[in-house]
Amino acid sequence: MTNKRLSETEQLKVCFVTSSYPLNADDGSARFIYSMAQALVRLGHRVDVILPQHTQLATEVGDIPLYPFRYIWPDKLAIMGYAQATHSDKEMRRLAYVLAPSYAIAQASTIWRLHRKARYDIFHGHWVVPNGIVAASVARLVRRPLVISLHGSDVFFASKQLVLRKAAEMTFAQASAITACSPSLYDGALALNAAQERLHLLPYGVDSSHFKYTPEERKQARRMFGIDDNCTAITFIGRLVEKKGVDHLLRALPAVKRKIPDALCLIGGSGSEQAALEGLARTLGVGDSVRFLGGLDWQGVASALRAADIFVAPSIHDSKGNSDGLPNTVLEAMASGCPIVATTLPGIQLAITDNEHGLLVLEKDAAQLADAIIRLGLDNALRTRLGENARLRAIREFGWDQVAFKLTDYYRAAIEQLAFWQNRQSQT
Repeated sequence: MTNKRLSETEQLKVCFVTSSYPLNADDGSARFIYSMAQALVRLGHRVDVILPQHTQLATEVGDIPLYPFRYIWPDKLAIMGYAQATHSDKEMRRLAYVLAPSYAIAQASTIWRLHRKARYDIFHGHWVVPNGIVAASVARLVRRPLVISLHGSDVFFASKQLVLRKAAEMTFAQASAITACSPSLYDGALALNAAQERLHLLPYGVDSSHFKYTPEERKQARRMFGIDDNCTAITFIGRLVEKKGVDHLLRALPAVKRKIPDALCLIGGSGSEQAALEGLARTLGVGDSVRFLGGLDWQGVASALRAADIFVAPSIHDSKGNSDGLPNTVLEAMASGCPIVATTLPGIQLAITDNEHGLLVLEKDAAQLADAIIRLGLDNALRTRLGENARLRAIREFGWDQVAFKLTDYYRAAIEQLAFWQNRQSQT
């Protein structure tokens, strides 16, 4: 690397290091990593993705090159990444600790091998634990800058365990830039001694074109999910884990049903809490008004949002203190023009201003949640206004191209800064 200023149009070779990614073109899981890479490619950069092997991972997902690595045999033991290494985002599975050394070695060797061929300009680690730590070790050896993006549970687990905390702090000290998608993650990084001048609040983007639809497409979506014309469809989409707060949505439903008898609750997603949630719905006497849709693919998410009258994001701090940042489904509901009821978590408030883009309520308050749902359900003009405002904001402020432009600025600054110091050291 030389001490020169990069051209604003110069292509950068970027190495993404991640533990989660869409398994195929229709998978909505960790879609933000793929969308981020796509947006960078649209700006003319090259992005390669290094990620753990998964039995269901397609050889190609869109036009982004994937480089999976194996770290354990047989494949049934491969639980690292893809939301498999934790119990409901609250505790690490014991097997994850056993697999961590082989995971790190296989990941680091793959990064090293590919860098020798590609000569990457920058490494971008997604989740400081474990990927940022491993990417940092290779970046240090090959004298390349490092950017870290924080996505949620990485900061939570680093704050709870001394060894992970020390590793995260060392990684933050090396990183030229650190991005956090929500204020809570930003504050969490500061608590882990990340330097504030290198820490950036960078919310996710959303592919608004994917969630645009016509009135006829909405009718088709409602028929697909078996929603009668007179039904008020109240929809949640996300993993069924405690921090998503779905139990509070169910507890709000009896009050909702008294005011809106035709209310129907659609719950899209799967997870460890599903059986308990199904039992709770029956106990509350609303089992016939709740449909568990199971996991939804990328198109299924768009269809469910088209069919919805109200989207609910009842996110909470769970019993271990973990919480959502800015849920992707909130941005997707905004892009769909769907009126939203959500809790006042800091990340959600980045996107939604109360009574302007949606209605916000306190977390874990089923009565407030019910009142907000009822208010929207009985006021068609309010639903229309909030939905239109939300979609307009998603298009204007939360596009992936805006994210890619900011990342490019961080990349260029990091490359130029490292080149300056390397040149200075070579002259002494």
